[in-house]
Amino acid sequence: MFTLQFTATAGATTDRPSPFLLGSSDSCCSFRSANRCLLKPSSLDTGREEKKKKKKLRFNGGTVRVSAMSGNGHSPAFKMNLNEYLVTLEKPLGIRFALTVDGKIIVHSLKKGGNAEKSRIIMVGDTLKKAGDSSQDRLVQIKDVGDAQNVLKEQRHSFSLVFERPTSPFPIQLLHRMNDFEILFNRGQAPIATWNKTLLASNLQPSIESSGNCGFLVYNSKFLTPKGCKLLGNPNEHVILHEDIKFFTEEDYEEGEWAHGSFPLEEYIKALDRSKGEMYYDHSIGMRYTKISEQIYVGSCIQTEADVETLSKVEGVTAVLNFQSAAEAENWGIDLKSITELCQRNNILMINYSIREGDSYDMRKKLPFCVGLMLRLLRKNHRVFVTCTSGFDRSPACVIAYLHWMTDISLHAAYTWVTGMYTCRPDRPAIAWATWDLIAMVEKGNHEGPPTHAVTFVWNESEGQDVNLVGDFTGNWKEPIKAIYKGGVRYEVEVKLPQGKYYYKFIVNGQWRHSTSSPSERDERGNVNNVIVIGDTANVRPSIQHQQKDANIVKVIERPLDEKERFKLAKAARCIAFYVCPITLAPKSQVVA
Repeated sequence: MFTLQFTATAGATTDRPSPFLLGSSDSCCSFRSANRCLLKPSSLDTGREEKKKKKKLRFNGGTVRVSAMSGNGHSPAFKMNLNEYLVTLEKPLGIRFALTVDGKIIVHSLKKGGNAEKSRIIMVGDTLKKAGDSSQDRLVQIKDVGDAQNVLKEQRHSFSLVFERPTSPFPIQLLHRMNDFEILFNRGQAPIATWNKTLLASNLQPSIESSGNCGFLVYNSKFLTPKGCKLLGNPNEHVILHEDIKFFTEEDYEEGEWAHGSFPLEEYIKALDRSKGEMYYDHSIGMRYTKISEQIYVGSCIQTEADVETLSKVEGVTAVLNFQSAAEAENWGIDLKSITELCQRNNILMINYSIREGDSYDMRKKLPFCVGLMLRLLRKNHRVFVTCTSGFDRSPACVIAYLHWMTDISLHAAYTWVTGMYTCRPDRPAIAWATWDLIAMVEKGNHEGPPTHAVTFVWNESEGQDVNLVGDFTGNWKEPIKAIYKGGVRYEVEVKLPQGKYYYKFIVNGQWRHSTSSPSERDERGNVNNVIVIGDTANVRPSIQHQQKDANIVKVIERPLDEKERFKLAKAARCIAFYVCPITLAPKSQVVA
């Protein structure tokens, strides 16, 4: 087995706590070093004898080591937090840390030209989780500043750090906003007290609604520990603010220019604005779900026994359709076998049918069977919870396809309905692809309606002053279409075509030629022609075949279906459902429409 844990991946969105109070500290903590680096996921214990494969990234002025671990086939599977990464830095680090009110130690800023900045891995906002000498299995969990001091004060040339990347973009722009009071607060020098209209801190203002009674608040350092902070700020499970209350770095290393990243702040703010519509999966917030109809629920993965009981006792769910793979479940620390047993004890039918996450082709091929399976469950009067890992793509796509195919709702209306009720972003083109595949199942290669796909035919083999496309779709080879020059040796022709199989060729400077960059076949006369197959036929037993290399680009056309196409879609969808066994809920055999 081989695992590599390098840079962090984005997770889920939650509302980021704010604001951040900043400043600088005149008290610093001494950091010392360890040596070398063995990359390990955070849950690995000591004593593992594994082969170590080491890779180095060298930069001027310091060395960053990123290591991987491989084991034999008998070693247990590794559990990884995909938001964590490990890096080994030489002294001086060039990192200024900040202690937040909720007890986290985050990267506040990086010294320009320092080893941390040169690594191009560490980012502002990353949380320090572990530190020490990983080569000797001495990575110590960092719970507070004291832990960091005890581990990092040793005199070594370098040491290893484990950071956790935030689950959503860190608001670096807030770090540039500070006033005198915030600086005093961050230094621990600002006691705050207000009572009966008396303001003991100049920037506090009474509330208009409170008739001038400001209440009472005291800053006390005993609340800065994680336990005390939880008592102070989270008595009713409310999210506490990540206000920075202390800064520290290496001794005698405060001089120099510090920054929050080697990029213009304006560009970062623009990037944040562009990413506002993006979604991030945060596994730590637990299962989230929404009721779509009386019998359909959609959401993220089941994680705990409490989730199963909620679905069973609160929502009355009797069947779960899960598209999460076993590898995904293991990676997120979910015991899929245990969840299945819990569902059985709560009289919930658990069906696991994996669809590869982020794979539009796999989604397109497997969606018909998923919808057929869902129809069988609903006809048995089950209340169905459709789920995947994040609940953002695969599970809502299945619900949308069901509404579109089985209830005669347009794809646009079904997509708008589901995404309006539940925060998600399903693969809409994959649903449209699967829709045309279903229609092709009953058409048997004879599509009489408008075009279903937009094809960009590409010639990129040699320069030519005149390139034309000719084929079955150009007036039976009699009406060439002139290609558009795109630079270099690339020419393109965009044609909208119904699904089917087509033969074509290019005419380059008057010579008929086939492209070696696209599939070709030899006809009965011995002529070599290019061939393209647009669309496919749906099946309850999808065969995920290796796609041939093709320079051409095919995109699906999403449009309202005409009356004939709607009839064909309804017929095909019910054929798919018919070939799902109502007892075993497995495919019966090959579908014949």
